[in-house]
Amino acid sequence: MDKLYEDGTDIFQILDAIEKRTGLFLLNRNLDYLYSFIAGYKLLAAETKSEVKNMEKFDQFSLFLKDEFKEEYENTMSWFGQLHSEFGSEQGFIKFFEYLHKFKEINNY
Repeated sequence: MDKLYEDGTDIFQILDAIEKRTGLFLLNRNLDYLYSFIAGYKLLAAETKSEVKNMEKFDQFSLFLKDEFKEEYENTMSWFGQLHSEFGSEQGFIKFFEYLHKFKEINNY
């Protein structure tokens, strides 16, 4: 079994799988679709009272981007708003994973 799927409840494993096999999860490489997928995944987890591992770590991604973009305040739409306003939806999708890799590396996730 691919190590990406050892535990389907870890947000970083899910995001790694989406990056590698986007078409299995999203219509195409689009930041709007990625945001909707993550929001839906979080909603399903809440409704089923399932734990999403590392979600509290992922929630810090927005603060990381605030610092990366040298913004005074965090965007009200969190990481999605930061990336979408800076790069748009298609390029924002690519930048999401570039910045996520940097975020994970800095924080040893």
